[in-house]
Amino acid sequence: MGEDRTSKTSRNPVHAQTPETYGMSGPIGFVLTLQKLYPFWNTAEQIKAKQEERLRALLRHAVTHSPYYQRRFARIDIERCPVTDLPTLTKTEMMENYDDLVTDRRLKKADLGAFVDDPKNLGRYYLGRYGVSHTSGSQGQPALIVQDREALALVFAVQFARGTKLKRRFLPHLGRVLNPARMAVLTIKPGFYPSAAAFAYLPGYLRPVFKLMPISVSNSIAENNRKLEAFRPHYLTGYASALEAFGREQEAGRLRLKELGCLTQITNVAEPLSIDKGNWLEEVFGASVGDEYAMGECLVLSSGCTAGRGAHVNADLAILEVVDENNRPVPPGTEGSKVLVTNLYNRVQPIIRYEVDDRVTMGTAPCGCGSVLPYIASISGRSKDLLWIETGGEKRELPYYVFLTGLHHVRDLAEHQIVQTGPRNFLIRAVPQNGRTVDASRIRQLVQDSAQAEGLAGAFDFDVEILTELPRGPSGKIMRVKNEYATMVNS
Repeated sequence: MGEDRTSKTSRNPVHAQTPETYGMSGPIGFVLTLQKLYPFWNTAEQIKAKQEERLRALLRHAVTHSPYYQRRFARIDIERCPVTDLPTLTKTEMMENYDDLVTDRRLKKADLGAFVDDPKNLGRYYLGRYGVSHTSGSQGQPALIVQDREALALVFAVQFARGTKLKRRFLPHLGRVLNPARMAVLTIKPGFYPSAAAFAYLPGYLRPVFKLMPISVSNSIAENNRKLEAFRPHYLTGYASALEAFGREQEAGRLRLKELGCLTQITNVAEPLSIDKGNWLEEVFGASVGDEYAMGECLVLSSGCTAGRGAHVNADLAILEVVDENNRPVPPGTEGSKVLVTNLYNRVQPIIRYEVDDRVTMGTAPCGCGSVLPYIASISGRSKDLLWIETGGEKRELPYYVFLTGLHHVRDLAEHQIVQTGPRNFLIRAVPQNGRTVDASRIRQLVQDSAQAEGLAGAFDFDVEILTELPRGPSGKIMRVKNEYATMVNS
């Protein structure tokens, strides 16, 4: 890779010109940032003004330092245009133009790809400055995401200030020095996918006040029950399917978090959670349940409401547009066909009106909790079935991410689909990007490695099929996960 990509110092002149976000530097800066982020300090007008200020700063920075955006915005008055006048950005466009899109000219897609291919680099700063992750590929292909130290610290500041219940408004969480917050995260094994990568970059000054325990959903449920009870988490975060599995354990008396009286908040991420299931989890655990809508390209897009269901868009840090198939805005109360996301705090990899195939409905009225931030009433997400396997005579869910963890590393992939064809049989359909090829044997090896890391070696069989195009459903959308076997059994 040539020069040292993990040196502890950097003389990047571009970064020195990065526009203001929150100016975090060390623990004092972090505490001051918490105060600025507290959701009831600002009015809706102040939030809107800050959003506008950061949008203009982002556009100026992008045009000055990104050859891609210099060309893209050449005929646009970036000082006055409404955001809707800016062109959209797809994942394919971002990855095909990656080296020209980033604002640090030293960053190269090939070098970053090699960096994330080495698991020993997890938690290490590239060029001594940047955290690196890759998206899950649940939209078809994986993408590389680079953020600087301040942007990564902001993820934790937003979680502390807006994503957790506060008992005080002045210097929130100061008492955690004596009583550290404990969060259990239900996920897969550590890797470069965004949530794990963010936690790998947890600032050192937060470790005395924030204790984190990753719980792999691939471990035995009995082992995870023991770990959770010993850890006594205040906060439980995970995929809806994993939260529901532990809810069943709590309801059956095999898990005793409610009896321990430690759990105060549950946050659902990555998967849609129905209102009925959310209400059931609240009753079973005796803790509030919130939804958090975010993605690797913008980890602080929203924070789950701590007083009810739904989520609040962090509109001072991001712009969320809910649109139809033709990128026209839909009114509140109407489900969109996709969203356009603008990340206002990541200056090194400008993500502006980025298309995401999620179905979101904005609330028709402000949230009852009193927050002035825009309210997301529901998140349908991308359509997918549940996968499951039979092991030891028992039926258990097979997380989609077991496949995605392997597919993360196939960066010439344009589209994919996982199909369950039998009780332990699957098919991976893969489509390469235009002019590129993907190797079926490499996909097979990567997924086998992922299964082994999750303790699922030999638990299921799969084939790999390379296609030029994936079949689409009646709506014209690609179903990333399709359980044809369940359909056949239930018919």
